[in-house]
Amino acid sequence: MRTLQFTAHCAEHQQTDHIQDECRIAQEYVTDLLSKRLVQHGFEASRNEPDKIAVSVESHPLPISVTCESAQDGEGHLVCRINAHADEEQDWFEKIEMQSVIKQLGQAIETTLKNDESFSQFEWKS
Repeated sequence: MRTLQFTAHCAEHQQTDHIQDECRIAQEYVTDLLSKRLVQHGFEASRNEPDKIAVSVESHPLPISVTCESAQDGEGHLVCRINAHADEEQDWFEKIEMQSVIKQLGQAIETTLKNDESFSQFEWKS
């Protein structure tokens, strides 16, 4: 599993008084943005739930999830994470192939989000 952690500047999307609403709004914004833009990178994407996207490339399904929480920095920023999960029960060749797809997907996600000024401070975590 790979995780991309980044900061969302929620004031860009909608101002609310409740941090949980801001987190939900940011999660929905990110999933909507990715479901529309990953197609430009050769992936098929469909939004199943407000915080989940079904992604596939060449018939290889790969679920990803988006979570956001308060950065508690006094500026209303959120720390968001995108997780990509591979099937751990694949044989070794399929696992290597899927890790390559996850790497390509990660690059596509990072490129997409970096083109939106609402996001910053990108960091990959294992």
